[in-house]
Amino acid sequence: MKKIGFIGYGSMGKVILDGFLLSGIIKPYEVIISTRTGSKLDHLKKEYPEIEIAQNNTVTTMKSDLLFLMVGTSDVKKVLVEINEFTSKNTHIVYISVALTIENVNRIFKGKISKVMPSLTSKVLEGVTLICHNSAVTKTEGEYLNSLFNSIGIFKVIDEQDFDVGADITSCSPAFIAQIFMEFAKTASMNSGFSIEETEEMVIKTLYGTSKLLSDGNMGFDNLISSVATKGGITEEGLKVLDEEIPATFNKLFNTTIKKHDTIKNELKEHY
Repeated sequence: MKKIGFIGYGSMGKVILDGFLLSGIIKPYEVIISTRTGSKLDHLKKEYPEIEIAQNNTVTTMKSDLLFLMVGTSDVKKVLVEINEFTSKNTHIVYISVALTIENVNRIFKGKISKVMPSLTSKVLEGVTLICHNSAVTKTEGEYLNSLFNSIGIFKVIDEQDFDVGADITSCSPAFIAQIFMEFAKTASMNSGFSIEETEEMVIKTLYGTSKLLSDGNMGFDNLISSVATKGGITEEGLKVLDEEIPATFNKLFNTTIKKHDTIKNELKEHY
């Protein structure tokens, strides 16, 4: 019986595989994994003894139909070339490089390909994984892969052309949100008798509660704002400042990230 293969166990690979195992969507005995640095797998093997550690990537490939390439963007081509002759008509390759197009991957591997982009929040079984399948992936195969990522948050199947902005929204945004609220906490500390540790704790707890209201309470952004901001009140005055400053900042952010996406894609196109 074929296993689910993983090549690489970097930061995002760890989030994905650990999340699948934690959720119970796959069992340890179903997994085979190989990685360049074997010591990275020591704790994984200790916690899940039934996982098969392969000696090399070709063994992982031959023993798997569903194969996750959890390696950095710069290493994808090298791994594809290495394993290509050991794939079969049933091999379904899944990779996590936003800027690497399915067209580029298909130049080397002429088969079933899915591009996915989870979020760091998948580590706590939350957040959104973006998914795009090529035409070779059957409906059943696509639905199975979707179900795996649904176990570590939710999934959204999108057109590949929307991956850049989509990744900014789901994958990059935890860092953006952390940066915004870190500055908010710093400024609050400077304008009060609270330490930075105190303001960070208050902001994090409030952010968590706000997220629950938006998600579990089904309030929506507009409803939440109107529930807090009374006419002529302090919150309303603060919102006026944000209305003036924030749109331009976010426009600049997306313009910058989209240009970076384009630059990396053009570089990769030449590489393939």
